[in-house]
Amino acid sequence: MLLPYIGIFFWSMIKFLFAPATARFIEGNHFIITYLVCVSGAMTGAGICYYLSVYLINLTQARRAKKGIKKKVFTKKNKLIIRTKNSLGIVGLALLTASFISIPLGTIITAKFYRHKKGAILYIFGAILVVGFFTTLISYSL
Repeated sequence: MLLPYIGIFFWSMIKFLFAPATARFIEGNHFIITYLVCVSGAMTGAGICYYLSVYLINLTQARRAKKGIKKKVFTKKNKLIIRTKNSLGIVGLALLTASFISIPLGTIITAKFYRHKKGAILYIFGAILVVGFFTTLISYSL
């Protein structure tokens, strides 16, 4: 009985948007259990990816500064990311992370641009709580 919930927990760490709909197929499952398992999995994944990303980004920047390596030239993908960052801000990026972008990729992008902002991970956690409630509600109303 516990094994399906462990699977949903880990699925929430990667692709949070589809986890409540997947958990709906577990027999005897309830709304609250689905919500709590999915949100806790997504928050665990976001926390691990965010703090690991911050550590690796700081380590890489220190190593590059020590060696005197200059920054890379802008690419089309980097311009798209910067344009999204400037237009949506941290709240929009957090909502995109919890809904459309995968949790690891969204937290890496957030860590890259907002690691110096105190409480950046809290925006992601808040978005996970809100988006998790609505996705679970939608999957149980169908």
